[in-house]
Amino acid sequence: MGRRPHRLVLDPEPGSVATGRRWAAHEAELGHASAEAARTVELLTSEILTNAVVHTRAHRHIALTAECHDDCVRVEVTDPDPTLPLVKPGNSRRIGGHGMRLVDALATAWGIELHPGHGKTVWFETRASAHGHHLTA
Repeated sequence: MGRRPHRLVLDPEPGSVATGRRWAAHEAELGHASAEAARTVELLTSEILTNAVVHTRAHRHIALTAECHDDCVRVEVTDPDPTLPLVKPGNSRRIGGHGMRLVDALATAWGIELHPGHGKTVWFETRASAHGHHLTA
């Protein structure tokens, strides 16, 4: 992928999640990420993109960016809603609400950048090499 991140603009609808996660995994592979790393990118992208689509009041487009450099894949999801995602405590009886726990557990780093009056960007980074990845199909 080079130094400049690639960008995909998505509509705030459920079908965009599948499109975005496949795109991010493909971008990771183009950036020479291992197959295991690409699967991790696909899962984590799905989680933060789902939050942007389902848990925000997005009436405008959602931006998805991906970049590979220095054995790292970085993915960002920018949406117009300022509501912050939460890492909820584990609860096996609860359906849903586990996405940010997955991001917290599998990403090497993640965070949130607020854009006052314009929403937020949720991002994660993960290694591009297979080392340290334990996610299997």
